Amino acid sequence: MKKVIIFGTGQFAKIIHQYLANDSDIEVVAFTANESYIKNDNFCGLPVVPFEKVESSYPSSEYQMFVAVGYSDLNKKRAGIFEQAKSKGYKLVSYVHPSVVVVGDFEFGENCFVFENSVIQPFVKIGDDVIVWSGSLISHNTTIKDHCFIASHVAIAGSSTIEPYCFLGTNCTLRNGIKIAKECVIGAGCVILEDTKEKEVFVTRSTAIPNFNRDLLKDI
Repeated sequence: MKKVIIFGTGQFAKIIHQYLANDSDIEVVAFTANESYIKNDNFCGLPVVPFEKVESSYPSSEYQMFVAVGYSDLNKKRAGIFEQAKSKGYKLVSYVHPSVVVVGDFEFGENCFVFENSVIQPFVKIGDDVIVWSGSLISHNTTIKDHCFIASHVAIAGSSTIEPYCFLGTNCTLRNGIKIAKECVIGAGCVILEDTKEKEVFVTRSTAIPNFNRDLLKDI
């Protein structure tokens, strides 16, 4: 059984704990955070220890870690903690939910988390520190590089490439063979049909509010 420390004491860390705590192969033993951010010495019923000296209580020879930090600063905050944990000698655990459909070969690195009901087609490669939220489709021969965040129900068509530090919002769609350049933000509901340039941001318009009396809905 893997003994795991979760970095973080926020909402995302609480969600990750729920998944890992229900995996028979993983025992979450503690949380850790930068000492200046620790408000309580207990979180989700487990001890919270300062990250600066976590190895004195939970040595890397016996424990693994998961960095449960969201997509702040285009995943760079999570990436920074990832690198610090590696420098302390920790192996970063990855998790693929049992409901995920994996067909054929699937390569993924450390500190990856694939949420429920996603589909991973053959010959997909995922780097280190990649989050794939629930219900997303990663089609064949696609590569997602390090430190990316794929939100819920994203559809990535075949032979696409996502460069590091990208965020793909809920329900966005990528045409086959697309390359998303480094540090791009693809907003919720966007459809990407051409390669992007570095640091581009794509957004869609919100649904227009209909200009009619709401009381008319009662007669529909």
